[in-house]
Amino acid sequence: MKLKLGQIRFLMVVLAVLALVLLPVGCSIRSDAVTSVALVCFLLTVFIWFFLYRCPHCGKRLGRSTGLWCPHCGEKL
Repeated sequence: MKLKLGQIRFLMVVLAVLALVLLPVGCSIRSDAVTSVALVCFLLTVFIWFFLYRCPHCGKRLGRSTGLWCPHCGEKL
């Protein structure tokens, strides 16, 4: 199953927010399990950003671009 760009963006945001919420909670209650889940969420976010967040037309990485057009080929995302 190939994810669409909108689904990839949504997944990145959900994982990043989950990491940002769980990390301080896990540290404050001194729970290694919660902190580990937060770190895994963060690493998954970074992995998705580096390897899956690409233009569907030219295949180049979008980087920090959140626009409606690819900064490399100019096609509509």
